[in-house]
Amino acid sequence: MIGNFTHSLSAWLVNISIAMTALRTNLMRSILTTLGVMIGVFAVTLAVAVGSGAQVSVMQSINALGSNMALVFPQPDSEGGSRSNFDRGRLTMRDARAIEKQIDGITQIAPQLRTNIQLVVAGRNASTIAIGATPGYADVANVAADTGRFISEADVRSAARVVVLGPSVARKLFGGFDPIGETVRINRAPFTIVGVLESKGSSFGNDNDDLAIMPISTTRQRFAGDSLAGPDDLQMLFVGFEDGVSLSRAKRQLTALLRDRNRVRDNEINPFTIRTTEEFMKETGQVTSIFQIVLVAIASISLLVGGIGIMNIMLVSVTERTREIGLRMALGAKRSDIRNQFLVEAAVLCVIGGVMGLILAFASGFALTIYADFPVPIGLSVAIGAILFSAAVGLIFGGYPAIRASRLSPIEALRSE
Repeated sequence: MIGNFTHSLSAWLVNISIAMTALRTNLMRSILTTLGVMIGVFAVTLAVAVGSGAQVSVMQSINALGSNMALVFPQPDSEGGSRSNFDRGRLTMRDARAIEKQIDGITQIAPQLRTNIQLVVAGRNASTIAIGATPGYADVANVAADTGRFISEADVRSAARVVVLGPSVARKLFGGFDPIGETVRINRAPFTIVGVLESKGSSFGNDNDDLAIMPISTTRQRFAGDSLAGPDDLQMLFVGFEDGVSLSRAKRQLTALLRDRNRVRDNEINPFTIRTTEEFMKETGQVTSIFQIVLVAIASISLLVGGIGIMNIMLVSVTERTREIGLRMALGAKRSDIRNQFLVEAAVLCVIGGVMGLILAFASGFALTIYADFPVPIGLSVAIGAILFSAAVGLIFGGYPAIRASRLSPIEALRSE
């Protein structure tokens, strides 16, 4: 048994040696042939990696937003019925306090107001989004002050003119200097900087550090009051839940409570919209999966073209080497030996192209990660799969030429010129 294995291994090594010699003999043709496979493997590998990177970016975005959380918006939800242009949403601080008291499993709530602001200091300026929040925002949204402190309950009660800057805004205004305690003018009003947030990086090209947080009462008085329908209206509410709490069940409880508070009849739509991070993950996972399938399908066309090129060249090679095939058969080579010789040659040609395509995919992925800030993970399993897949392409598309070569008549092959 060991002897048979050694003989088979020796035969395959001889075929590989013959294949390498044949490829070197027609070096330029071999290089041009591998280009098709190289481009195909590069496109498919990069498509898989980009799809995986999209999923990673989505998860990063959701984690940056906060985990195990429900988001409540004062926009009418059309799921419960038809929606007209006259439907109007509503969400208030009273609703937020009722949710905190009556729904089980809540860790923290974070009512919010959001508006665009202009910050100016010492001739430098920056435009960003201001989030008017309460101290609970830090826990729900997974943010914390890297230096200084976060806003406090005292800041909210007194509508203090204090602000916590995101790292990107702090860099724009102060460079490498510590801004804690400095005064910055926001829409011409002086504010004291009390903290700088920890960096959350970026995802999908969006800078998660480009923001400023201030007390919700201050935002209401100075920036967003005119755009609100009532004195305690909210633009958004984050509701954080304990680990293990069913978000689908929590959503049903929130919906029932808010419908009751808004006196919504059975046939009327909700004057609010509730989404959970669980729903975001599921929906974005489906979108990125479809996106990845489409990319791979498009990229596979180039690999198909490369495989057809391999078949074409191998058929030419069989025609050119007909006399060599006849000579080998006359010297005792079996049809299986001839077939395996050309199969190995096609596989080696494709594996070389696959390795080159994989190297190009690694380089492109690295460039996208560095310069486009988009993760393009190419794991070991993807790399090994790309090499094995390229070898399979060689065996599939080289199969017909190999079988054709093995069926040649030795006498007719020797007579060929």
